[in-house]
Amino acid sequence: MERLKSIKIYFFSIIKLFILSFRNLYFKSNFYNQKLITFIPNKFFYNPSYHLNASLTPASADFYKITNIAPELLWETSPKEKLKFENLHSFLWLTKLDRKNSKLATQNIIKSWINNFFNYEPHTWEIDIAAKRIISWSSNNDITLDGADSVYKENFFLSLIKQSNFILKNLKILPYGSRRLVCCGSIILSGLMFKESNLNYKIGVKELKKIIKNYFDENGFPKSRNPEDVFVCIKYLVLIREWLKESQKLIPDFLNEIIVKRGNSYAGLSNANKQLPLFNGATEVNHKDYDIFLKNLKYKFVNSKYEIGDLVKIKKRKFEFIIDCGNPAPKAYSKYYQSGCLSFELNSNKQKIICNSGYGKYLSPKLASISKSTAAQSTLYLNNTSIEKHKIIRKIYTEDKDMYSILASHNGYERKFGCIHTRSIKILKKRDIIFGRDEIKNMKKKSSEHVYFIRFHIYPNIKIVKTKAGNSILISLSNGEGWILRNRTNIFKVEKNIFFGNKNKIINNESVSISGNTKNEITTIDWSIERIS
Repeated sequence: MERLKSIKIYFFSIIKLFILSFRNLYFKSNFYNQKLITFIPNKFFYNPSYHLNASLTPASADFYKITNIAPELLWETSPKEKLKFENLHSFLWLTKLDRKNSKLATQNIIKSWINNFFNYEPHTWEIDIAAKRIISWSSNNDITLDGADSVYKENFFLSLIKQSNFILKNLKILPYGSRRLVCCGSIILSGLMFKESNLNYKIGVKELKKIIKNYFDENGFPKSRNPEDVFVCIKYLVLIREWLKESQKLIPDFLNEIIVKRGNSYAGLSNANKQLPLFNGATEVNHKDYDIFLKNLKYKFVNSKYEIGDLVKIKKRKFEFIIDCGNPAPKAYSKYYQSGCLSFELNSNKQKIICNSGYGKYLSPKLASISKSTAAQSTLYLNNTSIEKHKIIRKIYTEDKDMYSILASHNGYERKFGCIHTRSIKILKKRDIIFGRDEIKNMKKKSSEHVYFIRFHIYPNIKIVKTKAGNSILISLSNGEGWILRNRTNIFKVEKNIFFGNKNKIINNESVSISGNTKNEITTIDWSIERIS
């Protein structure tokens, strides 16, 4: 049976490779590239403000010092340098350039790009990169277009039309998600800018409605359950709304509604340190600059719920705790999903203490795969294996005058090992202390022994010291706070670790773990984390 399954997978892989090869050959053909030119505009009928596009790039982001680099040298960047390549060819960095002194250099770079990539090329014409490029070129027209000669303008407009039509023709190959939303935004923008492509505007708005219906749950949370997707989507939803407002188009009610829902989810996930939590495929996102952008446009989002997309959050004074108590993302939205059920993050006084390892999607395929494992999350795992196809079978949140309590169970180890994992968290209201309990219940009649690990990933640059007794860890934060992680029955192990959350590079950190064997029908492991200074 397994062999038959392997043959089937191999067969379909061969077919898929053949289809992709044929598709690329067709896209590169002169016939296809001529079909992408449907009209030749000579001006914009709507000029999007570049300050709106600036929201897509944080003020602190690195950008290319284009005045010091020959345009042709820029294109030597390899697609293997995934993040750098995407940033370069998306042109979102244009908003960070000096508006007075970079016009000529900018137009020379775009001229060079058009000369090299006017026709389809699979890496530079990656559909969401092309969408961001359309948005950026159009939104920065004061330096990309103003003052240019007629030949440059014609090629500039032709390139925009080709890329817009390419996205329009291929949008349906993307699953519903943040990438499809970005592409939808570029289609709507092209319809606003050129009167000849007004149909794009209508198609784009219809597509936007479909994305909202299919990708978000009833509370406006993405089905990927990825906090980074929350951030990406709120940025593009607000951007689309501001384009419609600026171009004096009617803003659909469904767009206003999803922005409120999505914005409230974003507010609920936001922490005092201006970083989103690292769950379910997220990399580090600092949203400080974007919060300023929202404030300037008078957007105000609030969230009073303790649960956001099955992420349960407890916040009191300077203390923030969030735990993943959700089912895995549906298969269609699970590309970046990580096996971190019942993992948690802890923040205090604007500093992250314990977290997951983050997702290494920009580092390498191997590291991305490693970062998906349960061992890369701050939770319990059995026999050095990851949780698979789990379901939350119990979830309880209670609160009284003394404490917050969370209890959740999943069956991710039942099929393979016959075990149910339950994590109980109690947080005192008057003191910064967490009482944790992990329970492993063997559901089989014959009790078998399993090796368990409970891992706590320490955020980079935080100092930790294991005490002589070995059953406690002292944690020193740069903000002056001191914390202690305790366990009465087990000896802690401190290990060198890798943090995948940074988009640009691998960072070293440390992890602390407890391990042991399950011997009874029910095995319980108690631990606590307390602020001591």
